[in-house]
Amino acid sequence: MFVEIVSYPSTSPPKFPKFRRARFRLEGKRLIFLLRPAGELSFNIEDIKEVEGITLSMFNPPRKGIKLVLSWGQEVIVSVGKNPLIYDKKELLRLVSLIFGPFIDGATVKFKEDTGTLKLVGNRPVLMTNGGIIEIDPTKIEGEIGEKVRKFLSLLEFLSQDDEKKE
Repeated sequence: MFVEIVSYPSTSPPKFPKFRRARFRLEGKRLIFLLRPAGELSFNIEDIKEVEGITLSMFNPPRKGIKLVLSWGQEVIVSVGKNPLIYDKKELLRLVSLIFGPFIDGATVKFKEDTGTLKLVGNRPVLMTNGGIIEIDPTKIEGEIGEKVRKFLSLLEFLSQDDEKKE
């Protein structure tokens, strides 16, 4: 499955962006978008300064997507096209998991009296301790890791809102 992607400098966003079809993968710490019909966009996942959910009102009907702001002033917008044969919203959700996974998975977290390793199981954070697996409330995780978990979950919720309205 594919996603649609556009990349531009933060200082001069295009009035009418031209999205390109792409597949993506994570190799080590590099996020690679393989553009169609040819080309590639890749960057270190640690170069992502900000990830936010956006509504692309230039489309009719408007689409949801994510905007990645990179450390050198480049912005990348990723969305899902409307042809269900080649695009799937699950790919966009998988991309969000790929972006946040390296920062969340394996982090050491103290929760109540327990200290353990934070893992994402599906889209839920759990704490793996010597005593077993504890499902934890994301609002109770402190510090930078807690902020990343809450940002991750809020993005997933934002991108899934259309699906909930249809049901």
